[in-house]
Amino acid sequence: MILRFALRRLATFPFILLFVNFIGFAFAFYFEPVVSSNNPYASGEFVLPPLFPEYWRYLSGFAELDFGKTFNGEPVLSAITRFSINSFGLVALALTFSIVLGIFFGRLAVRREGTKVATWLTILASIGLASPGFYIAVLLISFFLLLTIYGPGVVIPFQGFGWDSHLILPVLVLMIQPTVKIAQVTGATLIEELQKPYVKAAIGLGHSFVNMKKRFAFRNALVPILQSIAYSARLMIAELIVIERLFNWPGLGKFIGSVLRPATFFDAVVMTPSTMAALLTVLTLAFLLIDFITLLIARIVDPRLRQEVHADNA
Repeated sequence: MILRFALRRLATFPFILLFVNFIGFAFAFYFEPVVSSNNPYASGEFVLPPLFPEYWRYLSGFAELDFGKTFNGEPVLSAITRFSINSFGLVALALTFSIVLGIFFGRLAVRREGTKVATWLTILASIGLASPGFYIAVLLISFFLLLTIYGPGVVIPFQGFGWDSHLILPVLVLMIQPTVKIAQVTGATLIEELQKPYVKAAIGLGHSFVNMKKRFAFRNALVPILQSIAYSARLMIAELIVIERLFNWPGLGKFIGSVLRPATFFDAVVMTPSTMAALLTVLTLAFLLIDFITLLIARIVDPRLRQEVHADNA
């Protein structure tokens, strides 16, 4: 059943990715006259060729693994790979910390009586979920700037790329909302699970509350927690456009942001149709894989979901 579910989901990927690829190609294709009109060195009127023959020519190169060129002649596949490593490396670090801390704080906030989560988690969740990423980024930049000027001489980079201290601020910004979200869902679902009759009966028969929370209640609460993790991963990827631009991190988000709101002519000209198509395809694939892996793991850890699928097929 799980294999059949996986194959059905995977079978939809090519159609979705092809549609998104075409949208990205068409967007940048029709954006070219705008770029040309702002080019001080361009002469004459820019005439676009028909879209569909151009897109078919672009698709024809796939058989030879030719995904087009960027504005400077670099293969799109090479450029996208480099940007993807920068972006998804950043997201992977932030998501890992968010999962570990979110689950830890969520479990910690469930009290002995198992009737409600601790007040401190409710307050933290309310503040964290109400604060957008760019607002948190500005606050952190301001705080660490003051710390650098008036503090003990600790310097934390505010912009630029590097797998060192450059990671501190963007990772912190990306992980704050997901951490409190995962913690909130973990605490709430554990409380709901601990109120069920089988837990109360087991405690009445001598099982400890801590043992029931760790071994049984947490396992049965995994599906909502997985869903909150998937939501957090999608949120991080969506915020890359803002966060990478604020911290000057050379990744997919900053590259897409340069064409959505170009600050200079150079920012606008870098986005060729083949590049834009590849960028949107990679981001869409990331979203699809997140949902697919989440649903797959949920069906593996929760037999009830497999039974529901079997009943629907019957």
